[in-house]
Amino acid sequence: MTGPRPSKRERTRRKLLDAGLRVLAERGEGLTAADVVAEADVSNGTFYNHFADRGDFIEELALESLRAIGADSAEATRGQDPAWRFAVASTRVLEAAVDQPLWGRAVLRLADSPSPPHAAVQRHLRADLADGHATGRFAHGDDPVTVDLVTGTIMATLRRLTSPTRQGDPARLVVAVVGRLLEAVGVDAAEAATLATEAATPATEAGTSASVAGASRSEAPTPLG
Repeated sequence: MTGPRPSKRERTRRKLLDAGLRVLAERGEGLTAADVVAEADVSNGTFYNHFADRGDFIEELALESLRAIGADSAEATRGQDPAWRFAVASTRVLEAAVDQPLWGRAVLRLADSPSPPHAAVQRHLRADLADGHATGRFAHGDDPVTVDLVTGTIMATLRRLTSPTRQGDPARLVVAVVGRLLEAVGVDAAEAATLATEAATPATEAGTSASVAGASRSEAPTPLG
């Protein structure tokens, strides 16, 4: 049984956000309100009925897509090894910032808001940590210290990835961070490195719009040992 049909206002807001994802994928830092309303085929006034300005829109876009990344990663890896689920979800968030630094900076701006972006993905993170601990894959579960360690590291890495003075290969940094996080929750170093490498999207398959929209790889690697 389907739920109630969204209101016209909700449908219009969704239309603007969907258009924003497409424009962000194409124009990146050059995204403007005019681009979004043209893509959505609505008036300028309609845009400002829903969002205060470009910055407000980008922050809403970041939060919506962050939720989508968490949900899509969870769905694509449902029932698989908790360590693999953890690696895929963490990698997808970081890769989205590599593809779209504007998106990553918007997530960081939201960090001190009343509803920080951590909450958008912590439900899935907590589930993976609890499952991993219950099955013996992780030495630590969804306790506050471990959750803060993981989310804090991801936010710090987003800051590094979106810095104008960023140095080094961002793809290698993503793999290194995800591997170190897996080690932190109790995965053997060698296996953690393999899982982090396997979770990274091959360059030939990486796509900005797919990453920001929350696409995730569903195939788990061959178990070690």
